[in-house]
Amino acid sequence: MKLDQKYLFWIIAACLFLIILWSPWQQSQITNDLWTTDFKKMKSDFTFEGIRYTRNIGEDTQWVLRANSAQLYEDKNIMDIETIRIKFFPAGGGRVIVTADSGVYRIDDDEMSLNGNVKIHSEGGATLFSDTMYFSQKRRLFWTEDRVFIKGDGLEMKGEGLEYDLQNGKFTVKRQTTVLPENGKLEL
Repeated sequence: MKLDQKYLFWIIAACLFLIILWSPWQQSQITNDLWTTDFKKMKSDFTFEGIRYTRNIGEDTQWVLRANSAQLYEDKNIMDIETIRIKFFPAGGGRVIVTADSGVYRIDDDEMSLNGNVKIHSEGGATLFSDTMYFSQKRRLFWTEDRVFIKGDGLEMKGEGLEYDLQNGKFTVKRQTTVLPENGKLEL
């Protein structure tokens, strides 16, 4: 009987040890990939309603973000943002307006992930639609691997994966699937 109690003690000790190890691991899984983290599982340090955030470099305004709400997580230095509208001011002039349902702004990296009904409208008339989009301030670049739809200049284009360079206003579609005139008919 003493032998069985000895094994039972070690089994219980091993289970407690595994539970202790598992708990911190689970927390790190929540926060390691900040692009896909469900922030509702975390407690924010600050919550803002009706925000306006301006990103300047020196005297030059790079972009202005407006959102219905944002939650700041100071320990991770990120903002979780809802109902987004961003006005970009490219170096060559003009404006680019970006809207999305939600997003995550990594303040230290100066990068943003946009999700849900992402729309990029350039002053030149082209409009891009996608489900997700990433933005890097350092590279002045938008990119996605998801499906994209671009409409403008009398054409409609569908594809998968895209890069949009804010400096020169150029789109690069990685896997183009369709190009049609806006009226939907190809002329031969």
